Order: sequence, then C-alpha cells, then structure tokens
Amino acid sequence: MADCSTTLKHISIACFTGFIGDAAFQTFTKFESISDKSGWGLAEYFRQHRSAESMFIASGMMTLFYVLYLVILGFPAKWYYLAIYGIIIDLIFRKTMLFSSLKGYYNEINYFWSGLRAAIPMMMPLGIIYLLDYMNTAKK
Repeated sequence: MADCSTTLKHISIACFTGFIGDAAFQTFTKFESISDKSGWGLAEYFRQHRSAESMFIASGMMTLFYVLYLVILGFPAKWYYLAIYGIIIDLIFRKTMLFSSLKGYYNEINYFWSGLRAAIPMMMPLGIIYLLDYMNTAKK
C-alpha cells in the first residue's frame, strides 16, 4: 500500500472525479444528438435524484470505491487493476441492482459498454495524478 499522503491524494481526486464526471454525464444526456431519448437510460435516475444530489452520490461512490480499493483491500494503483475493479463493481451493481433507479441504464446498454463506462472513471483519478505529477516536474 502507498503512503498516507499518496492514498489521500488518490481518494480526493476520485471524489472530485465523481462529482465532475456526473455533471458531465448529466449535460451529455440532455442532448439527444450525443445520447438518445432516454439519455442512455439515465433520464429516470436523474429525474429521481436531481442534479445536485446525483453529483454528490457519484462523488461519494467514487470515494467509497477508492477507499475500498486502496485502504481496505490494499491493492496498488495500477491501470489494469483499476479497470478490472471498475468492471467487477459494474457487474455487482448490474446483477444485484443495488440502485433500482439505475435499472433503465442497465436495460439500455450491454455488458461491454457498462463495463467500459465503469472502468474509465476508476482509471481517471490515476491519470489525473500522473498528469499533475508531470506538470509539477515540468515546472522544475
């Protein structure tokens, strides 16, 4: 497991990624040319949870997922591990339907696309950290 400072950085960026990512998804689902009439099956979810609540849910979920991954399970922050972890979480959510408001989403898209949409946000915080580290070293 990484040191506390690095772990906290990962968790903080994961929280921020969930918040901003959800806001972006809400924006994309409002344009039929980008999504479809059902907003990728998320129209009902956003109608039920509203804009602000939905962003805080996504923020909290990403934080929880990263705490489980880095602190509880003690896995290393590696691209492929995070991608597989995101896909596993997506499968768990799809099969157990933990959020009944996501039923439309899982009915709308297949396993590949929902897995990909789960893997990408799990990898984004690591990518942001690499980008920030690169920008910091470039300044020196």
